[in-house]
Amino acid sequence: MKKKFKQIRKQTLDLIRPLEIEDMVIQTDAFVSPIKWHLAHTTWFFENFVIIPNQKNYKVFDEKFSYIFNSYYYSLGSFNPSNKRGFLNRPTLREVLSYRKYVEDHVNNLIDKKKDSEFEFVIELGLNHEQQHQELILMDVLNIFFNNPLKPAYQKKKNTPKNARRKNEWIMFDESIHQYGAKVNAFCFDNEIPIGETLIKPFKVTRDFVNNKDWKEFIDDNGYNRTELWLSDGWDYIKKNSINKPMYWLDLKHHFTLNGITDIEDYQPVSHISFYEADAYCRYKNMRLPSEFEIELVLEKKKIKGNFLENKVFEPVVPENNSNNFYGDLWMWTSSNYRAFEGYKPFSGFFSEYNGKFMCNQFVLKGGSCITPRSHLRPSYRNFYYPDNRWQFSGIRLASETE
Repeated sequence: MKKKFKQIRKQTLDLIRPLEIEDMVIQTDAFVSPIKWHLAHTTWFFENFVIIPNQKNYKVFDEKFSYIFNSYYYSLGSFNPSNKRGFLNRPTLREVLSYRKYVEDHVNNLIDKKKDSEFEFVIELGLNHEQQHQELILMDVLNIFFNNPLKPAYQKKKNTPKNARRKNEWIMFDESIHQYGAKVNAFCFDNEIPIGETLIKPFKVTRDFVNNKDWKEFIDDNGYNRTELWLSDGWDYIKKNSINKPMYWLDLKHHFTLNGITDIEDYQPVSHISFYEADAYCRYKNMRLPSEFEIELVLEKKKIKGNFLENKVFEPVVPENNSNNFYGDLWMWTSSNYRAFEGYKPFSGFFSEYNGKFMCNQFVLKGGSCITPRSHLRPSYRNFYYPDNRWQFSGIRLASETE
């Protein structure tokens, strides 16, 4: 456990090495958090949930941090509104990094002493929480750099393979009773259990994501202006916000990535698409989005391999070989509302606020992305976003019933 704690905490610091101090204090929108806040919040999590309950006479690093670095845990008191995190010019980055070191030292001491299962669960939850924020850090860096008129790059474009040009074939599945949920004797979030069963009728799903070439055809065919393709809420949203292309497209030839401004490759998976756009595109093609249970069934039949955070490519790719990776690259939108499974019970205590209270008006995404840590993924993992969200690395696979 100590080795894993050290490795995951180090991975977070590795992600900020390309950044300057000025990069880490900006909040470009209400859904974005300053990078400095992520560094402190993940540390606050370990301090409040690991150290304070388990170490007598612990002296907190700074009592004021509980207000400014709590995210949404009402059970721990009031907190700074999320849209005001960018006002935190103090504490300084130096102080935040000192905070991380202070807390890590105490956690390491506790890991040496405590071996009970409840303590180990909280450590594991804290590490999975940190991995979620590693992904959020890169999502937020992309948005922060995109909003800078200089359009700086997070990293120089490197190790980015050319996207393979290949026909997007169908993968067929027969009718089956699918047992959903986390089935392994290892950590999972409370929203992945309990295990249940559902009937899945015969269906097919595309091997690859919808790509940029496909999306340009959608744009050229006036897809963003055809009311018959859009849900009412989606139509209102795109018109109110003048949306007519994916989030980080500058025009039809260039888009902005963590590798800077790059050419839009036709056969690269289209990314940063909202649920509204994904749904409209499916209607355009007379197809539909797969359900989360259909995708979970696919994921169970696939090895966890693909393009993840560790590859440091930070863009979706189509593999050159004939493989059909379903993990990594982009989170797959599904048609499934994010809700509790039958018999759901949230984590106990403070952790009851971790997932359950967000089960409203969001949709499930599956499979991970090019900025998701590989060890963070499993078939039952359920990501979730609001239907208008686009700053996450999300894409589309088409599905349909089979005849």
